Amino acid sequence: MRGALLILALCSTLASAQPVEYRSEAAASYRAILAGLAARGKLDDDDALLARVRRISPGLIGAAAQMRAETSAWSWEIHVTSDPSKGAFCMAGGKVLVGGALVRRLALTDAELAMLLAHEIAHAVADHRRAVSRLTMESDATEEMREAALALAQEDEADRIGIELAHRAGWPAAGLVSFFDKLVAQESAGTFSASHPSAAARAAAAHALARKLGD
Repeated sequence: MRGALLILALCSTLASAQPVEYRSEAAASYRAILAGLAARGKLDDDDALLARVRRISPGLIGAAAQMRAETSAWSWEIHVTSDPSKGAFCMAGGKVLVGGALVRRLALTDAELAMLLAHEIAHAVADHRRAVSRLTMESDATEEMREAALALAQEDEADRIGIELAHRAGWPAAGLVSFFDKLVAQESAGTFSASHPSAAARAAAAHALARKLGD
């Protein structure tokens, strides 16, 4: 937990130096995404999934406020979509969207869905999306390598912080790490991602943290 708190302390310092308008910009982007989905009849079109996500989310949001008090003042929003191109994300300010296709493909239990949500919430709590947005977008190889390294580090942090968030919200660690086991089962041999560690590496780290949490 100490590592996650140190990360969040740094992120809170960064956040205080950034304009509040950033969350307004994220909210505007979120509104545009929701409007596009609604226009195609693909917003909140799975009542069962929407109920699950909205039942699981409050505990995670409460745990996020324990880690970073500022998040208790965010205007959190939770929505789902049947659009198969949408996975899951949490934008700055607590704007969450979950794709039903991803949940069905992985056949997520409630604990595994909590892990997915906690991972995405961790990105927003730790200001990861903001950090990426501040990068100067250049085409040279050095900048691309720097951006890829940052993305990998942020995914690793979001896994660690997410597990701790979900565990603090009352989910047993064993149920959370099975989410990563399912990612391993879904990942084809030789798969490479410039933005995410391998599923096997993520699962190994998750199991190691679960052992430290002790259940």
